[in-house]
Amino acid sequence: MQPAVPPPPGVLRPVTVTLKPGWAFDGKARRFRGPKGAVFAPEGLPEGTRIEPTVPALAGKAPESLSAPERDLQRYLHVVLPAGHAPEAFVPAIRRWPCAASADAGPAVSLPAPGPKPTRRKP
Repeated sequence: MQPAVPPPPGVLRPVTVTLKPGWAFDGKARRFRGPKGAVFAPEGLPEGTRIEPTVPALAGKAPESLSAPERDLQRYLHVVLPAGHAPEAFVPAIRRWPCAASADAGPAVSLPAPGPKPTRRKP
């Protein structure tokens, strides 16, 4: 479906990633850490790409200190590509990451199409 009115420039669409159980993103090292000491550093992303937790308040917390729903929320990330890069082009490569359970391009957002101007009724 084509957007009614394209969004203004600068509105970025992320790739939404769900990590496999046991994997976590270390934002300082920009690496994924997995079970049994596995480490994965993402490559092939354009310069300026950000990887952000969907729930920042849970990032970096020890899984043992969280409830089961909080541990599940810790698995969700956004890969935010710089302007000019289509997220759909990177989804297949991200899906091949050893830590990724799923990856999908975020929805295309749009503004409502201009409609007819409202008419004023006389009192």
